[in-house]
Amino acid sequence: MATKRKTAASAPAATVAEALANTGAPANLGAETAIETGADVVLRTNFAVVEQDSIALLHAASLLLEAEGPENVSVALDHNLKLWIAIKTVLGNDACTLEPDVKANLRNLAQYVVSTTMEATEGAIEERRLVSLARINMSISEGLLRGQQNKIIQERAYEIWEAEGRPEGQEQAHWLRAEAEISGLLKG
Repeated sequence: MATKRKTAASAPAATVAEALANTGAPANLGAETAIETGADVVLRTNFAVVEQDSIALLHAASLLLEAEGPENVSVALDHNLKLWIAIKTVLGNDACTLEPDVKANLRNLAQYVVSTTMEATEGAIEERRLVSLARINMSISEGLLRGQQNKIIQERAYEIWEAEGRPEGQEQAHWLRAEAEISGLLKG
């Protein structure tokens, strides 16, 4: 059984409710409606509307992190499982515009989510597993919102800036150099 756990990375309930309102979902979702919302969003957006898909992932993460008692843990796991089955379904769709390697990684994550959830049906799930599932959702959400490539470019630009003695006024030059390096690495 999971205990209530709040982390800096978890979405506050008010933020989730506001975000869900932007997806067209009612703000006062009951347990049954909440179970279907994340999957419905992903199926409707074809995993191509970053804000809505990110909100669905964060909502599922929030349910996992805040689940108290076996019934709430079960609702959170069901919600998350349906969300990831929807993601896996969309990944098999030719209309999904994600890169093949991204699709492959997401399929692997979907398989992990499914197997971890199925293990939970054999008995109580450890809190660390719930946190692991929630972190996956938060990481994917972050990647959708910010773009993983931009994060890598930013880190490399910072390394260049430090290596050059932290000069002022060279941000754009450092960014462009980092962008060219990372693009070359990703292509080759």
